[in-house]
Amino acid sequence: MHVRQFQSSILGLITAFFVIGCSSTSESFFSSSEYRFHDSTQSFIALNDTRRNGAVVDKGLFYPKSAFSFTYRYCANSQQEANNDIQEFHQLTKRVCDANVGDLIHQDTGTWCVYNPNSVDERPIFYSRISSTALWADLCLDGPFVTLKVIENTEASPDEWYDAAKILGYQPYSPYRKLLTPPEVGQIPQPIKEPVATDLWNEESEYIYTNIGSVVCLYNRPKDSAIGYTYLGTVHSVGNGLVKVAATAKLKGDIRTAPTLEQLEWHRMAYITAAVNSWFVCG
Repeated sequence: MHVRQFQSSILGLITAFFVIGCSSTSESFFSSSEYRFHDSTQSFIALNDTRRNGAVVDKGLFYPKSAFSFTYRYCANSQQEANNDIQEFHQLTKRVCDANVGDLIHQDTGTWCVYNPNSVDERPIFYSRISSTALWADLCLDGPFVTLKVIENTEASPDEWYDAAKILGYQPYSPYRKLLTPPEVGQIPQPIKEPVATDLWNEESEYIYTNIGSVVCLYNRPKDSAIGYTYLGTVHSVGNGLVKVAATAKLKGDIRTAPTLEQLEWHRMAYITAAVNSWFVCG
């Protein structure tokens, strides 16, 4: 019943888009989407009590994450419910992308809705990602945690949004770019990396690079790990775009979205050196 009501409301909104959107100019087309995916995501969350009882996580303290990124986590009632929610969110992603006259491309960091795919004129509209994990069962007794993420322009200019999207993980078209193929027609593949560009700096990168001793974290997910690990420590030294950190803790999962901090057995201290934009402030 819920799904049928939701689909009907989306179809109505899409119809409204086509009535209003015909007068849009190409300039406004590239500045922000006519039908915002963030708004439809809020409707998705508000559809039932299970989704509403979640929380916003991974709140960005620095630009551009603070301006364009939204991450939300809730506890599903069962694995089947989580699977249904994921499928429904995938369908929503496709509908909203179609409404904005875009196409979906699947990168290893997640799915982007874009204009003019696989061409030099390609431009991002929004990013969509949803996943579930059965870990932390003691905190989510009936089903897995479901986490969804949206990256989308708000009121920024086309150039500002394009630059921000690249920092937040969008990979512009090039002949060497590799895209993922969905396992089945209509499905969205699960990303294998976090949406972050380690070769581009942002406000957080500047802060970390100029504040020796600040508490920072690095998330890493090896291929043989379902959720990965977060390393926590203090900035020891910097140079040539790299940050050397005295890491003193290894935590389960990505602490930006994990429901609790669970420390794992590890060294008392170890040095880790990585690109400045691989690190994020966590203390």
